[in-house]
Amino acid sequence: MKQVNHYGQKDITLVVCAYKECAYLRACIESIMKQTVVPQVLISTSTPNSYIQKIADEFGVSVCVNSDGGQIKDYNFAMKQGTTPLIMLMHQDELLHPLFVEKVLQELNKTKDPILAFTNYIEMHNDIVDQKASLMVRIKRMLLWPLWFKPLARRGFGKRLIQRFGNPITHPTVVCVRERMPDPCFREEYKASMDWDLWERLSRENGSFAYVSDVLLYHRMNDDNQTSKLFKTTNSRYEEETLIFQRFWPDWIVKILMHFYSKASRYY
Repeated sequence: MKQVNHYGQKDITLVVCAYKECAYLRACIESIMKQTVVPQVLISTSTPNSYIQKIADEFGVSVCVNSDGGQIKDYNFAMKQGTTPLIMLMHQDELLHPLFVEKVLQELNKTKDPILAFTNYIEMHNDIVDQKASLMVRIKRMLLWPLWFKPLARRGFGKRLIQRFGNPITHPTVVCVRERMPDPCFREEYKASMDWDLWERLSRENGSFAYVSDVLLYHRMNDDNQTSKLFKTTNSRYEEETLIFQRFWPDWIVKILMHFYSKASRYY
């Protein structure tokens, strides 16, 4: 396919969102540094400490400190760091396949008017990558079938079709085209579903969602996972997802969908 953009190594920044003293932070940054195309790298945190700084110094990475912390505030702050056309927020406990950046850039460079790009992924438990995809990952892959057809990836119908039965776009895999993002990106009223709220709003904009079907990110599942914490401590995710489904369906269908969709909590 003809190249329509010319994004390269200097055009992408990966911002690692660090919190307190995460045991996986070093491995996360190592996976970035082992990329075949090494991007610009920053650490963003609202909890600066000697542990984060030591790892940053080890890899020669700058630390950006948000003095006005909070979950949504931290993500919005991180989105504003760096100056490159492309930006990705990486969770401190995720790992990237060495080809992640290279393949995302390749896909973006052949995508007309991209808004964002994201990849396939697989989960990992207890530091071991799953041998086969979980039921949730398989369902997400099924929901993404419209993006195999490039015209649908460019049209609002296609970008919304993939979201009509849930959120199949896994936030840690997403690379955003900075100039296409709203300000602020994430809204305080959607703490548990801030990513899906953003994808739904972006699906209304002109431009393409670029999807790389290769498994290029390893998503760690553990009790410190933010989604897991929210499921265990609050009902807000159910309420927020109900509101987002109402953007696609009448209320009576939403009630049916939420009956099944809420069962996803068993996988966190």
